[in-house]
Amino acid sequence: MERIVAEEIQDKAEPGSENKALDYVAKGVEGSLIKSTWLGFFNLFLIFLLAGFGFYLSELSRDDLKNLIDEVHKEDLQLIEISGQMTEYQKQLAAIQSQFATIQTQFSTMESDISNKDQVVNQALENFSGLNDEKLAANKKELSLSIEQIKRQLGKTRGDWLIADAEYLLTVANQRLHLVGDVNAAIKALTAADQRLRESGSGSVFKVREEIAEEISLLKNVKVPDVVGIYSKLKLISKASQDLTIRLPHPGKQIAVELGSNIDADDGTNQWLSDLLGDLHGLVSIRRVEQPVRAIISQEDAHFIRQQLKLKIEVAMLSLIQHQDDLFKQDLEESKLWVNNNFEANEQSEQVILDIKELQNTPLHSDVPDVSKSLTMLRNISKLRIEADKAL
Repeated sequence: MERIVAEEIQDKAEPGSENKALDYVAKGVEGSLIKSTWLGFFNLFLIFLLAGFGFYLSELSRDDLKNLIDEVHKEDLQLIEISGQMTEYQKQLAAIQSQFATIQTQFSTMESDISNKDQVVNQALENFSGLNDEKLAANKKELSLSIEQIKRQLGKTRGDWLIADAEYLLTVANQRLHLVGDVNAAIKALTAADQRLRESGSGSVFKVREEIAEEISLLKNVKVPDVVGIYSKLKLISKASQDLTIRLPHPGKQIAVELGSNIDADDGTNQWLSDLLGDLHGLVSIRRVEQPVRAIISQEDAHFIRQQLKLKIEVAMLSLIQHQDDLFKQDLEESKLWVNNNFEANEQSEQVILDIKELQNTPLHSDVPDVSKSLTMLRNISKLRIEADKAL
């Protein structure tokens, strides 16, 4: 640009002297242009140098900034991790606090339970102490009564002991009579009691002896069933029942043959039939049966039928010993039905049924009188003694 200006000035200058000045000016301008050109290059170099230095500084600052950002990011991660750990610690702390609260609640409950148990134990101890006191008082009272009874027994005479023995015998007589129905034992006990009262020599027992004599007389008039005889007859029935013939066919059953009894042997046309039936004698039997034969039973079933009848008779024996009249008759009725249903109707079975019916009509109990009046009178011996003293 400056060169263009210098050329224009040089063109416009007049020739001659002015040309020299113009040349000089042009040269100056040209020199200045060269200087300015180098200065521009230098400036450009400085600019590029500054730009490169600035770029270098920016790269350095960028690396530093990146490193700083990385460090900040790492610190943020660490802060996040620390925050997570703090949260976890807070949760653990909350759980520990909850467990501590639960433990405190359990401890409070245990304290309450211990307190309640202490109250229960104290109450139980108080009750136990009260019961022990009551038992001690009762034992003390019982011991005092026993001591008084021993003192009274030590002060008893032989007559008093004989009266006490007679009271025991009268009690036994009442028990044997009403519980077992043993009239003979009751008579023996009453007789022994009367003997004890006679040996006592006390006049206050005279009315008791009179009552005992009347009770013995009443018992002697009682018809006592012959339990031993009935029992023996049941044993005979049980033994005879084992020989009865079972109605149903079974292996080993003996068959009586009566074939050929109605065939005329003199008839020549029937002679061969008579001989044949004679050969079959002991092997075949033709008879009429009252009940249909449905099946052939085994040897074990036949043995079971006999044993069942034997068992029913033994149960009847047990009822007899226990003096249970209703059960005794019921057992005999079952035995009779068993014979009718399972054994053939022959002389043996009919005899067994007749024996069972006879036992059914035999009573096991008889009307026994009340023999407790003498016992009641003897227990009130003190009243009888007062009456005897008044009579004297």
